[in-house]
Amino acid sequence: MDQLLERYLNDHHAAACGAIKLVGALSERQEEEMEQIFYENLKSIIEDDRKLLESLLEKASMEKSLTLQVAGQLAESASRLKLLWEGLEPGGLGMFEALEVLTLGLQGKRLLWVMLGELAPYFPEWRGVDFAALELAAIQQRDEVEKRRIEHGYDALLDSKRRAARN
Repeated sequence: MDQLLERYLNDHHAAACGAIKLVGALSERQEEEMEQIFYENLKSIIEDDRKLLESLLEKASMEKSLTLQVAGQLAESASRLKLLWEGLEPGGLGMFEALEVLTLGLQGKRLLWVMLGELAPYFPEWRGVDFAALELAAIQQRDEVEKRRIEHGYDALLDSKRRAARN
């Protein structure tokens, strides 16, 4: 059973590595300084989450899987190529889709913390990790990205006449 948990944690670790790259690319393409700061802060948070996952693996005497890391990087690269093909320019389809991927990933992170909170009593090594607080933080992150996704969706998916009518 621990092998399945090890794989689950490694899957999320790989996803965090991909998210860090995606958020970094989003940050670089922001025209407004406040948006750039938002994405840089989010990138830092995801990096901290990645380190926490490594710590949880280590504390439970589990290992990071090189195979899963490579598989995760390949999946992330394929996804990123599609997004780069579409472009990550503000208001473009690529930006909208990148934010959609990121929103889904943050929801996945929320669900990770919920499950690990349920399992924590069986892993005394994880004592002191506040999974409920991590879940709430993931919800806030997801909601902040979702606001941006909706705004970019209007720009990417509505023609200029409909956008003008919206305002």
